[in-house]
Amino acid sequence: MAIPKKKLEKDIQREICEELDKKGYLFWRSNNIPVFGKNNGGKMTFRAMPKYTPKGLPDIMLVFKGQFFALEVKRPGEKLRPDQAKYRDSLEKHGGIYYTIHDKAELPILGF
Repeated sequence: MAIPKKKLEKDIQREICEELDKKGYLFWRSNNIPVFGKNNGGKMTFRAMPKYTPKGLPDIMLVFKGQFFALEVKRPGEKLRPDQAKYRDSLEKHGGIYYTIHDKAELPILGF
């Protein structure tokens, strides 16, 4: 019997986004990994993120019933990086709601 492969984080993100889209939520997916491309000299390198792109930005953001939610997607057993925890703390300080989510099955539990 073959051992099932663990889902990649990007696959979990996609499944969550597909579920939110199917339900008609206002959400967006943020990719805050620097873009890899050619610099002025033609060398392949990472480009810096825009100046005001915060470190630790969550994977998915949505507005639901007038409230701002942030969803950080992690594989089971993974924890937030320090910059993600700092962003979470700042968002909650300003009235947003932050969840770490591991599977689309958690959406109904969170109220989505």
